[in-house]
Amino acid sequence: MGKLFTFVLFAAFGAVICALGLTSSYDFFTSGNRRVAYGYPQFLLEKIAAPRIVIDAGSSSMFGIEPGLIEQAFSLPVIDVADNGSIPLPMKIDRLLAYARQGDTLILPFEWVYYTRDQVPQDYTDKTPDEYAAYYASQPFLTRLAFVVQHLSLHNLSDAGRLYMRSDLASGHLQRIKEDMAKWPFGDRKDDSRRRSSVAGMNCADYIAATGSIPPVVDWAAAKLSGLHAQRGVRIYVTWPAVAGDNCYQMPDGRLPIADQARAIFQRHGIAVVGEPGDSYFSPEHMLDTYYHIDSSAARLRTQRLIARLQDAGMTAGVANGKPTVVLADEAVRGLY
Repeated sequence: MGKLFTFVLFAAFGAVICALGLTSSYDFFTSGNRRVAYGYPQFLLEKIAAPRIVIDAGSSSMFGIEPGLIEQAFSLPVIDVADNGSIPLPMKIDRLLAYARQGDTLILPFEWVYYTRDQVPQDYTDKTPDEYAAYYASQPFLTRLAFVVQHLSLHNLSDAGRLYMRSDLASGHLQRIKEDMAKWPFGDRKDDSRRRSSVAGMNCADYIAATGSIPPVVDWAAAKLSGLHAQRGVRIYVTWPAVAGDNCYQMPDGRLPIADQARAIFQRHGIAVVGEPGDSYFSPEHMLDTYYHIDSSAARLRTQRLIARLQDAGMTAGVANGKPTVVLADEAVRGLY
C-alpha cells in the first residue's frame, strides 16, 4: 500500500511539474510573439488611451457598426476591436479585464453563440500562439494552466516555438496593422464586395442559433463586468448582434426568449442592456457572406438606432477637446518605428 501511495504521489508531482513547464514555455513563446500586436484591432486596444468607446464581440460587430457615427455622437475616440465569434466568452471577458481602463465605455453586441456555448473550439486553441496570443496572455495564471492542461498539445507548443524563431514575425504584424489602418482606421470592417454566400444549405435560424439554454459562464461574465464597472468606473452597455436573413428568429408573443433571459442576467448584475433584437435585424438583401455580416447601408441604420438607444439609457457626449480616433491611430502606428 505504501509503494502504491508513493507511486501515485510521484506521478502526481511529475504531472504538475510537466504542466507548469508546458505553461511556462508557452507563456515565454507567446509573449515574444505579441511584442507587436498580431492585428490592428488588438493594436488599438493596447495603444489608444482612455477615455474611449470600445466595441467588442465577434465579426457581426466588425461589419455591423459604424464607429465614426458613434464618435460624432459622443465626441470620444471609438475603436472596434470585435473579431471572431469562435473566441470563447471567458477569453473575451479576460481580455476586457486586462485592457479596459478608467473612463472607458464598452459596447458589447455579443453573438447568440455566446449565450449558448461553453466550450473551447479547436480553431481558437490553434491560433493562441500568434493571432490570439493576447487573449491567452490576458487570462490569470491558473486559468492559463488549466487551459494548457485541457486543450494544448505539443503541436501547439511547436507552433509557438516556430513562430518565436521567425525574425520577420513582428514586421509582418506591423505591415498588417498599417494595411488595415489605411482601409479601416476604426478597426471595423466594411466590405460590401463580400456579397457571396458562405452559408448555402443552412437556414438563418440554424446558423445564428438564437435558442437554447444559457450556461453558467454568462452569469460569471456578467459578474466580472460588474466588477470592472465598480473597480474602474467603466461604463458597460450590452446590446444585440446584427443579423440579416429570412426567418432568423422564433419570437412567440413578439419576444425572443434567449434575449430576455440574457437581459435578466446582466441587469441582475447592474449591467445596462439596450435595445431589442429587432433593432439590428435586416432583410436578406442586406446579407453579405453570412447571416451575421450585414452591408454598409444596414450597418449605418443599425448604428443610428444604437446611438438613440444608448442616449435613452443615459449615455452622454464627452468633452470634444481630444484628438479623433484616426489621428490617434496614425500617431500610434508611427510610434512603432
